[in-house]
Amino acid sequence: MDRSIKLLSQLSYICLFTSTLLFPISLHAVGGGGDAFDPNAELDFSEEVIDPTELDLDDREYDLQDPIVISDLEQVADNGQLALYIDRETATFAVQEKKTDYVWYSNPNDRVNDRIAQGENAQLLNALLYLDYYNLVGQTTRMNSYQDSVLKEQVDIDLIEDGVKITFTFGEASKGIEQIPKYMSRERFETIILDNIEDERAREDFKSRFRFIEEEDSYERRDASFSVVILERSLQTLAAAGYTEADLAYDREQYEEELEESEHTFFVIPLVIKLDGADLLVEIDGRELEYSEQNPLAMIHLLPFFGAANARHEGYMFVPDGSGALIDLNNQKTNYQPFRIPIYGEDEAVFNRTEGAITETARLPVFGMKQDDHAFLAIIESGDAIASVYADVAYRLNEYNNVYSVFTIKESGQLTLSGGDRSSTVSIFQGGTYDQAMALRYRFAVNDSASYVGMAKLYQDYLINRYQLEPIATTQTVPFYLDLSGAIWKRETFLGVPYRSLQPLTTFEEAEQIVQALLDYDITDLTVRYSGWFNGGIDHKRPNRIQVDRPIGGRAGFTDFGQFLQDNQVNFYPDVALLNVHQNSLGFRPSQAASRFITRRIAEVYPFNMASSRRDRENQTPYYVLSPRQLPDHVHAFLQAYDQFQQTGLSLRDLGNYVNSDFREKQVINREQAKQTIIEQYQQIAEEVPSLLTIGGNAFALPYTNVILEAPLTSSGFNITDQSVPFYQMVIRGYANYAGTPLNLAVNQQLDEQLLQLLETGASPYFSWFYQDGATVKDTEFDYLFSAQYQLWLDDAVALYHELNDVLSEVSASPITDHQVLAEQVVKTTYADQLAVIVNYNDWPVDVEGMTVDALSFHVVRGDR
Repeated sequence: MDRSIKLLSQLSYICLFTSTLLFPISLHAVGGGGDAFDPNAELDFSEEVIDPTELDLDDREYDLQDPIVISDLEQVADNGQLALYIDRETATFAVQEKKTDYVWYSNPNDRVNDRIAQGENAQLLNALLYLDYYNLVGQTTRMNSYQDSVLKEQVDIDLIEDGVKITFTFGEASKGIEQIPKYMSRERFETIILDNIEDERAREDFKSRFRFIEEEDSYERRDASFSVVILERSLQTLAAAGYTEADLAYDREQYEEELEESEHTFFVIPLVIKLDGADLLVEIDGRELEYSEQNPLAMIHLLPFFGAANARHEGYMFVPDGSGALIDLNNQKTNYQPFRIPIYGEDEAVFNRTEGAITETARLPVFGMKQDDHAFLAIIESGDAIASVYADVAYRLNEYNNVYSVFTIKESGQLTLSGGDRSSTVSIFQGGTYDQAMALRYRFAVNDSASYVGMAKLYQDYLINRYQLEPIATTQTVPFYLDLSGAIWKRETFLGVPYRSLQPLTTFEEAEQIVQALLDYDITDLTVRYSGWFNGGIDHKRPNRIQVDRPIGGRAGFTDFGQFLQDNQVNFYPDVALLNVHQNSLGFRPSQAASRFITRRIAEVYPFNMASSRRDRENQTPYYVLSPRQLPDHVHAFLQAYDQFQQTGLSLRDLGNYVNSDFREKQVINREQAKQTIIEQYQQIAEEVPSLLTIGGNAFALPYTNVILEAPLTSSGFNITDQSVPFYQMVIRGYANYAGTPLNLAVNQQLDEQLLQLLETGASPYFSWFYQDGATVKDTEFDYLFSAQYQLWLDDAVALYHELNDVLSEVSASPITDHQVLAEQVVKTTYADQLAVIVNYNDWPVDVEGMTVDALSFHVVRGDR
């Protein structure tokens, strides 16, 4: 007993100490130029961390309370597939799968028995949402829907078709105490207000809220006498007495009273929960959000404990880190930072001074959880561009594993003002209002489908039905993708005057030689992406007009090369960057066309130095982040210029790779609006160019893309995660061709290991080459291409391709139907239920499924074997 008390005491200390670590927010990182968040950092505790295995969950030292069950709740909707229930006392809900009677609770139904959560952390277990908001100095404070709304009786629950609408009011209402006059003359108070209140009790109640000042013959408001309930009642009394805004303005003027700012924060957040067929839909309409201007709303944490699993469940959480990653339930990794990742990567208009540890981008707006024989997949259907996915394991702040989404409503930053020898730093916030929707769609699976494979199938079906995706054409060969670098610029001097010199890496004639070499090696399913062909090389100028670079052959060379590829049935995708402007070209005015940082500075971005992970202002040339407002004109001008070349393909370097805001003070474009602008441009481009190649492959680009390069083939490997899985590939394979980063530019350049990854993920080989000697890129900003000289890789690339093609040619256009982790570093991928590949990443042989797979090797299983 004494030891248990000691353990609980230590746990309470740790919970209080780590309360700010579960979802840390860097004020500098969101716009003020601070250091980036390191998700792999190990937490440093001044006290010993309790080993959760020491806690005996089945031998508790106190009386257990009965958990909430579905019969305790009120049914509000039933569509034959799902039933929705609500607890009006706590405003929590549950959804029941009718086929299995399995119930998913919005909050843990046994949360009253949690031994770890203390104070605010215990209250959070009851909340449907909580929010972070800024005070005037830029610090964040948190409110939750249970403690700051439900317990204060400031929640409205209304039944709607197929569901319920819950409106949470946090703090004071928008019409607060400032709407009641601070001072009034005795005559006006008695004749304008008291004489017009018919109910005597109401009249005396209202009068008691004021103090009569005899020497001034006036009444003064007693602020301390107004609770939330009394304030609401008093406002209704004033309205019934006919007291108007004009009366309030007159009384303020008589006493030279300035318009008061409410001392209390207030927020109104409407939450719609309804059934949609076999799905549960949860939505917040941004147009109905209300909050006080002096307390900007930073983030909304939506359904943080939906489906949260305690230690008695087995399974994992799925997070969209790169290709996908799993976090095992109760994995005891409480020494590491909780998981968090922004959907679609970082916003380049949010300035970060240093580069974080995130190496892969979350391309798909999804997350999920498997609990025993049941699972859910959550699709961030709206608001995905401002969303992040958070996840944490049990025993840090409570006994539950949870995964959910967070929506960033406003960014903040810090601005330093200097004058003479004095300076001061002030906090500034994103302007404008967010009036788009934030919506989550929950889909459910059971038994064999309750897995990350089943989740991938659910999301694939969702995309197919929503965007009418069509399967790609069946072929008998694996595609080979080749990126050729045309021209780059180098710093030169003439008589001591620096200038930019355009240097060829691969002329069009040399490109023909490289392609012909691959054709001679019997690589016939070949696709060429050509970067650096116009307007000044790889980092080209604004593409509102197109001038093919002369050092690589000019327009005639481009035309001849295109004809050569067409004659040899090689797909051709000339490359263009549309979101970032790398050289300040004629007609481009950064003050008008570039986005602004939150600090109001022009969004001029310097690349990171790989050694220091800091912005390199000495050796690198910056680029401008194009404002989303300028993008339609940008795209229109390019398409008009590109039409003259009569090409059927186009490579989009950044349109499906980034989503950037514009924090221009009076014309803010938030990230969700920027995403919608990008989608509209994709639609426009797809109407005029038949075949599109996308770099990165964010989810919104999938309906318009034929080929995705630099797709994520693995996860970032955060310490809190346990396994990388090819979720991304299971979603898109069969509906788009794809490849990862160029194999010769990857961190790991061991082609035998890269072959194993291609076999596991179903990706095609992709190389980035140029013709000239590797020394050509030395002392340039393109030295990352140093290992891209094609002759160094040609033989190895051909050998890798044919070995891969021998295995996957018959399923080159087939979906991945299953993926299993058979043992540590041993996985099995099944294609179209007709061919499976077992891959062993270990340095030693492994016995699995009755066979031995050699070290760093693979085994092919066909048919029923």
